[in-house]
Amino acid sequence: MYERAYRTWFNIQELALSDTELLTDCLARLHDAFPKHPHFPENLKVDNSFVNSVLVKGKSTWIATQDPDHLPPFQHEVIFPVGWDKPTPLILTSDLRRVTTTLPDIFDGEQNHIPILIQAWAYILSARWAELIDAAQLSESHGCRESRHPTSNGPQAAAGDASSIIVHIGEVEEDAAHWWNTILHKEGGWDATIRSYKGDILYSPWSMKLVSDQLFVISAKFKTTSSPSKHKPANSTTAYRYLSKYCHLHGIEAQKQAALAAALLIPVAKWDRRPIKMTIPNLLSHERDIREGISIDSPPKSNKLLLDRLLTLSCNPRGVKSLLASIFFEPGVTSNICGIWLQGSLAFLDTAKDPKILLRTLVKRDPELGALWLGAFITGAHYQTLQRVRGARLDIDLAAAAWTETSMSFIQAPVLVSALEGREKISRADEARLLYLCHDIDHSIPPLFPFEPFGFTALEDTNLDVHEHALCGKDHYLGYVGFAWACQGGKMVEQGMHDPPATTIRAKYGQFIDYGVDINIDYEDIDSEDDRSEMVTLNIFTWLREQDGFPIAERAIREHEWLADLRDDDNSPVQGDVRSTVGGDNNVGGWILKTSTQRSNSI
Repeated sequence: MYERAYRTWFNIQELALSDTELLTDCLARLHDAFPKHPHFPENLKVDNSFVNSVLVKGKSTWIATQDPDHLPPFQHEVIFPVGWDKPTPLILTSDLRRVTTTLPDIFDGEQNHIPILIQAWAYILSARWAELIDAAQLSESHGCRESRHPTSNGPQAAAGDASSIIVHIGEVEEDAAHWWNTILHKEGGWDATIRSYKGDILYSPWSMKLVSDQLFVISAKFKTTSSPSKHKPANSTTAYRYLSKYCHLHGIEAQKQAALAAALLIPVAKWDRRPIKMTIPNLLSHERDIREGISIDSPPKSNKLLLDRLLTLSCNPRGVKSLLASIFFEPGVTSNICGIWLQGSLAFLDTAKDPKILLRTLVKRDPELGALWLGAFITGAHYQTLQRVRGARLDIDLAAAAWTETSMSFIQAPVLVSALEGREKISRADEARLLYLCHDIDHSIPPLFPFEPFGFTALEDTNLDVHEHALCGKDHYLGYVGFAWACQGGKMVEQGMHDPPATTIRAKYGQFIDYGVDINIDYEDIDSEDDRSEMVTLNIFTWLREQDGFPIAERAIREHEWLADLRDDDNSPVQGDVRSTVGGDNNVGGWILKTSTQRSNSI
C-alpha cells in the first residue's frame, strides 16, 4: 500500500508537470464553477443568538432507495457562518521569512497584483453579502471619507516616495479612484458588519484588517471633475466593474481569477484563527511601463448567480476544508491500512521541495477543485490541510461533496446488492452503508473518517435492519435530492431539487498506476506502528458496534491487543463460533463499547 500510494502521486506529478495549461484551465473553470451549489436566497432567516457569530441554515435531503416507502428520505442540517467576531489580518511584508503563501508559477515574471486584488474581491463579496443578508450593512470608515479629494485631477501620489506603493488605476471617474483608496486605506476604509443579539458588532466572512510595511497610494487621471457620490459605498456590481477595468488596464485577467480563488479561502483563515501573510506587491513605478500579463477568456459582465454560488460555498469553511482534504481519499483503501496509504502519499509529496510543483501536483489529482487549492496556497491554508492529513484527519461534508460531485467518503458508494446474492456474508463497508441509509438514531450521522472498514460480517450477525435490506433485492445508495433554506416567516426555499436524485461522483487522477516504471521509493520515514490506521479503525468500529456490541464471530477483533482498555473494563470470556472474517491487518485500537439487543449473537 505504501508503494501504491507513492507511485500514485508520482504518476500524478508526471501528468501535472506535462500539463502546461493546468492552472490556467483551473482558473477558467471559475467562470462556471459548481453549477449545482446552492446560493443564498432573499429573506434568509438569520440566527444572531450567539455572541461571536451569526448563522444561516438549511437542510439537505437524501434518499436511500428509489422507493420512499421502503426506506424514507432523511435530512441533514447545514450551517453557514455569515458573521464573525473579528476581521482576518492581511499582513503584507517584505520579509520573506514571514510569508506563508505561494504564488502560482504561471505568474512568474509578472508584476504581483494579487495582494491588491484579494482586497478588491473581499470588498465585492462583502458588498454582495450585505445585499443578501438581512440586517447586514456596508459602510465607509470616517477617516477614509475625510481623505477623498473631489477636486483633484491627476496622480494622487508624490513620485519617488519610497515608503509608498503606487497603484496605477488609469483614467477613471473620481468615484472609482475613491473606491480604490477605500479598499487600500491604511486604517481600513470600509466595514461590512452585522450585530449579534447583544448588539455586538460582527464582521462579514471576508472582512480583513490590512497590516502593511508600506502604504498604498492611488495614481489616477479623472475623466470628469464632477462631484463624486457623497459617502455612498459602491455596491457589488459597481465594485466589480472597477476591478475589471483595473485588470484590463494591466492585462491581469488570470491574476484577477486567482485573487478570487484566494478570497474564497478567507473564511477558512477565519475558521483556523490565523492571519494571511503575503509579500508586498512590487509594482511598476510608471504607468507607461505597464505590459500585458497572462490572460484567460473574460467572463460575462457581472454574473451574480455565479458570484452568489461562490459566496455561499465560501461561507462554509468546513465544507471547503473537506473538499481540499478529499484528494487524499482513495476508494478501496480500508481503515486498517489507510495510515500506510497516507504515509506513502506524503512521503512522495515531501520530495517536492518547490511549493509551486507541489501545488501543481495537488491540483492535478482533482482539477475541478484546483481553484480551491490555488486559493489555499495563496492564502496559506494548505499548511494546515496537509498537517491534518498527516494525522489522518480528513474532514467530511457530504453536502459539499454532493454540490461539487466530489468523491469524499466510502459512504457515498452504492451498496453492492448483486454481490450479496447467494452469499451468507456482507462486506463491513456495505454493512456501514446500510446502517447509515437506514438512519436509526444511533447511525444518523456518517462515520467521521472517509476510509471503509475491512473484512466481512456474516449476515446472521448483522443488525436486523441491515439483514433485511441486504436481502430485499432493492438497490440502496446515497442519493442527493436537494436543499432548502430556512427563511423568514418559517418558509423553506428549495433549490436544486434533483429528479432523479444526484449520485454522480467524479473520479480522481492517479487510480491507474504503471508499476513497470522504475522509481526510487523512499521507505526511510515509514511508521510501522501506524497509529493513524489504529485511530481510524477505532473510530469506524466504534461507529459500527457501539450500539449493538461485537458479534461473537468477531472475537479476533475483540481480543486484539489494541483493545486492551476494553478487556480491562470487561473481562467476560468470548465464546461462540467464528463466522465473520477479520480481513487484512487486524489493527483496530482500543475503545469502550456498549451493547444492545438488536443483534442476538453479540458480546
